[in-house]
Amino acid sequence: MSADLSNVYNDARGHVARRFLSCVLLLLALLSAGAAMAQKTDIITLVNGDRLTGDIKEMQRGLLRFKTDSIGTIYIEWLDISSIESTKFFNLETASGVLAFGSIETTDDQDSLDITYADRTVRLKKYSVVEIERVKDTFWNRLDGSVGLGFSFKKANEDLQLNFNADAKYRTRRHSYTSSLSALVSSQNDNTATERYTATFSHQANIKPNWYSLAQGNLEQNTELDLRLRALILGGGLHRFINTNRTRLDSAAGLALNNEQYFTTGKEDRTSLEAFASVGYEFFKFNTPKADVTARFTVFPSLTESGRVRTNLDTKVRWEIIKDLNWAITVYASTDNQPPEQETERGSEEASGTDYGIITSLEWTF
Repeated sequence: MSADLSNVYNDARGHVARRFLSCVLLLLALLSAGAAMAQKTDIITLVNGDRLTGDIKEMQRGLLRFKTDSIGTIYIEWLDISSIESTKFFNLETASGVLAFGSIETTDDQDSLDITYADRTVRLKKYSVVEIERVKDTFWNRLDGSVGLGFSFKKANEDLQLNFNADAKYRTRRHSYTSSLSALVSSQNDNTATERYTATFSHQANIKPNWYSLAQGNLEQNTELDLRLRALILGGGLHRFINTNRTRLDSAAGLALNNEQYFTTGKEDRTSLEAFASVGYEFFKFNTPKADVTARFTVFPSLTESGRVRTNLDTKVRWEIIKDLNWAITVYASTDNQPPEQETERGSEEASGTDYGIITSLEWTF
């Protein structure tokens, strides 16, 4: 009797388990099918008459990223698109800095886009649009960035160099938040290692077309400059002069508060109020291989230390090797015409006021 009850129990338990597994598999299948059916509803018509149905991801730097069921994710040159239609919501920006939000439909003459949200429609010239960004529903989906790593070694002088960099950008309709980290460690023979670490967080808010408010915080440690910690807080405005699918040019200006602490024992901290002015340039090449160049040069004349001027240059050239994997070369340089004094065996003398270098790395973008 006991054995019979045990068999019945095991049969019942197995039946329940099979039913539960079947329900889970059915639910997953329905969710996958529903997601696929819900997402692939955007329509792209090319200049040659081809018509594609899929999911618009974004348009940046002259390329529209479009996901299809049959051929996966493809990139289409913006100038090759005749019409575009989507009921989903997007953020759009034109070369003149005009922002629009809503669903997208091409006009009958195929020369303009109607951007509709609720009962309001904005009409934009199609080829004046330089950026289209899908409005995503989660924090992680709104995050873009890259991670890079580099290594080099020379046997002749036992020169070892390691570098790491990472950046992330989060965007909403009128705000963008950017953070970056970089580390460079270099050693040669028995000399003390040279180390450079930087961390940056910045915020930009659109005020009117091509005008932005700017707030930024920087932390830096640099043994070459005897800097144990440089903490910089700045605020000001930024104006974009050129904003196309291939080129961007902007300038920024404002005030900065700079505090410096040094490795040398007994050296006093240094705090100064500075003005700043910078010029930024970006160039994009979307033909294979895709490439981009970014550069920013900044001048910091001190308002509280007479005659002191600091400069900073950051330049990066990046080529795509395969999808989302890039080869990058970074050039950096910083100068200070009034570096602090440090104690050496020969007595008191100025620390180095110049630091520069070239970094190569592999970067993965997401």
